[in-house]
Amino acid sequence: MNRIQKLFSENRSFIVCFLAWYFILSGYIFSLSDIQAFQLTNSNHSLFFDYFFTVITQFGDGLFVMTVALVCFLVWSRRLGVAIAVTYIGSGLICSLLKKTFQAYRPGYLLQDDPTFHALSWMPMAHHNAFPSGHTTSAFALAATLAFFAKNKKIGLLAFVLACLTGYSRVYLGQHFWDDVWFGSMLGMGFTCLYAVLLAYYTDNKFTVIQFPNNFRI
Repeated sequence: MNRIQKLFSENRSFIVCFLAWYFILSGYIFSLSDIQAFQLTNSNHSLFFDYFFTVITQFGDGLFVMTVALVCFLVWSRRLGVAIAVTYIGSGLICSLLKKTFQAYRPGYLLQDDPTFHALSWMPMAHHNAFPSGHTTSAFALAATLAFFAKNKKIGLLAFVLACLTGYSRVYLGQHFWDDVWFGSMLGMGFTCLYAVLLAYYTDNKFTVIQFPNNFRI
């Protein structure tokens, strides 16, 4: 419990921002059907945002995340680089398992005949394994890792904004429903919190010296 309280106190701004995102998004997706919530986002588009979100969505791409991990490991902090790699791989494995378990259809499959469905000609449209969103999971895992382990806390807040935009981009680009994004953000955040708490526990106990009673003989 003390480690959880410490994690919260040291990253209060980031965690409050995440909780605000979580509750606002929860209210939105539970007040509308999956298709209604999707169409309100996907149907509002422009050429500028088509290109903008095509770029932003790469923040949750595995190649980008692992590149960030490698650069951090070689240039700034090995601890941060390892943390980014571990949280990406760990949350990604759980995400992949859930995708195979639920095998949910994506908007591109369910709404492919809907004239209001907006898809980009230069972006392949996936049809299966929607839940949860892998890009969103990776983006929030990266943002939380930067927030928890980077010395400059402003980096984590900037990464949080990019993670939210990544989640939005997955719906805008027609790749996911909002509930896929909603759960993906929780998965990325939750796994990173677990990693941070377990790492703190391991670090605190790594150098614990076992003291034997005076009358104890080996």
